[in-house]
Amino acid sequence: MTMNWLFSMRLAFVLLVLLSVWFALGVSMSEQDAYRQVLRSLNDLPMSQWMQSLANAPIVASWLAGLFGLMFLLGLNTALCSWRDLLPTWRHKRWRSPRIMMLPIHILTLLVFIFHGVDLVFIHGHDSVVLQQGERFNSGRYQIELVKVDYRNDASQITEDEKGFSPAGRITRRSVEVFDPRINNAYFKVSNGEQTVSGHAGFLRPFNWGDLYITVTDFRVPYQQQAKGVQVKVLAVHNPLINYFFICYCLLLVSLLLQGLVFWRRSIKKGGRKC
Repeated sequence: MTMNWLFSMRLAFVLLVLLSVWFALGVSMSEQDAYRQVLRSLNDLPMSQWMQSLANAPIVASWLAGLFGLMFLLGLNTALCSWRDLLPTWRHKRWRSPRIMMLPIHILTLLVFIFHGVDLVFIHGHDSVVLQQGERFNSGRYQIELVKVDYRNDASQITEDEKGFSPAGRITRRSVEVFDPRINNAYFKVSNGEQTVSGHAGFLRPFNWGDLYITVTDFRVPYQQQAKGVQVKVLAVHNPLINYFFICYCLLLVSLLLQGLVFWRRSIKKGGRKC
C-alpha cells in the first residue's frame, strides 16, 4: 500500500482546515463555564498532572486527543514533505527555484512544533497569581513583588459585584474608553537572589528580565474591597526556550516574506500582474 498521501500537500491543506475548525470548537468550549474551568486548570498544571482533571471531563479530553492527533499528522506531513520534495532543491543548489524558501519555512515550522512540545511536557514554567499592591510571590528562582498599581481609567467599571461580575465585563471585551491598556500599568520588583531589578508591565505588554516574562492579564476590584485598591492578575513565565521561540517565529516570518517576494516577482515576469 502506497504511503504517498502522507507527503501530499492536499493532506496538509485538509489538516490545516481541520485544525482551524478544531480550534474554533475549542474557543466555543472555553466560553462555557464548565469547560472553561477545566481548561484553566490544565493551563496551570504540567502535562503529567492532566489526567486527574481530564478524568471528569471526557469532552475536553476528546478535544485534546483530536488536537494532538491533528498536530502530529501535520508535523509528520511537514517533515516527510521537506525530506522528499524540498531537500533536493537545496542539495542540487537550485537557487532560482520558486520553492527555494519552502524548506526553511517547513524546518522552522517543525522547530516551533518541537519547542511547544518540549515546553508543554518538560518545562511548563509559568505561574498565575492575583496580587494587591505590596504583595509578592515566588516563581521558580524569582521573587516578584507588586510595588505599585497605576490604574488611570475609572476603577468603578472594574469593581465586581457579589457574583464576581463588573460593569466593564471581561478584559478582552472592554472598550478603549472603559479600559485603555496603554495607560494602565503595574510596577514590579524582581529578585533572583543575586540581583534585583524593577520594571513595569501592562495588559499583554510584558516586563522581561532574562528568561522571565511578567505580564498583566487583568485589573479588578473585588467585591466590597474598594479600600484595598485595584488588584492585578499576573502571569509570570520563566522558560529557557522562550528566546528561541521568538527567533524561530521571526525567521519564519522573514522566510514567508521572502517566499512571497519570489512568487510576486515570478508573477510579474509572466505578466500575471495587471495595473
